[in-house]
Amino acid sequence: MITRKYEFIDEAAADAAIAALPHDEEGNPTHNANVVKLGYLTITPATYDEDGEELTADVVSDVYAVDVYWKGTPEASWDAYIVWPTPMGIHSFGSSSSREEYAATYCELFPDSLYCNPPEPEELELP
Repeated sequence: MITRKYEFIDEAAADAAIAALPHDEEGNPTHNANVVKLGYLTITPATYDEDGEELTADVVSDVYAVDVYWKGTPEASWDAYIVWPTPMGIHSFGSSSSREEYAATYCELFPDSLYCNPPEPEELELP
């Protein structure tokens, strides 16, 4: 099982990519994937006053996010849309082996990232 994350210009583009995955003649999916449409992710959450009135609205991404849990090799046609947020981003699937595979692949692609090279823990002296 392989988890990959994708971004599209909008929901219609994501829907078109999903529709292009293999389906039978009746339109039932025959592809090897579980697709989760996350939508436009919140970058900065809304703020509210003490009465619950919105002060500032959410700031959302300008791209449409989709996560896919492939049960085999990911579809090559989706490669143009792949993104690599620091593992695992805001959403992950339940399989620990899928999360481990994503993190390992991330570190192969971005070996100098802080995620792949965490600082050594420091011992603190207690008063």
